[in-house]
Amino acid sequence: MLSHTGRIFIAALILIVSFLPPALSADGRGVLEIQIKDHREAIGDFASLMLKLDKVRISPEPRLLVRQVSWRELTPSPAAVDLTQYVGKKAVRIFRGELETGAFDALDLRIKSIDAQLKKNRRPTAVKNTIGPVKIAFQVPLGGETLLVIDLVVTDLSDHPPRGYELGINGYELYTNGKLIGKIPPG
Repeated sequence: MLSHTGRIFIAALILIVSFLPPALSADGRGVLEIQIKDHREAIGDFASLMLKLDKVRISPEPRLLVRQVSWRELTPSPAAVDLTQYVGKKAVRIFRGELETGAFDALDLRIKSIDAQLKKNRRPTAVKNTIGPVKIAFQVPLGGETLLVIDLVVTDLSDHPPRGYELGINGYELYTNGKLIGKIPPG
């Protein structure tokens, strides 16, 4: 049988636990949000630049060779984005969801197709996708929120034939619980 002090201790413990926020529960989950935007280089040449997104992959395994890691696939929503609408500081969310907490080491944005139309002649033009897996170390904390903003860039390389317009990654911003953790390039 518990003493009077023991009963008070248990009652106090139950009271304290009942007031803990859900973020501190033991479900082992956090929120990951991924956004994309464009860096302003040659995007002004386009009336529209529709990216049809296939999937976003993240890797929980740190390895030296990105091609040999295991990937976790995330489904982007929306499935298509007009990149001309998201330039500078304006970004579009392509994924938001709860994940098991943990550390991740790489990101791979998979694009099905790029449909681009130039402003000057309203004609379709080819844009080569040069996006590949990128080493980005980030964490999804227990009950917390991680935001990863991927800064894409369309570059006009037509002065280097046979190259033309190319889409790549310029950098990223990483936030944990609203605080900027890292930015590449810095600035």
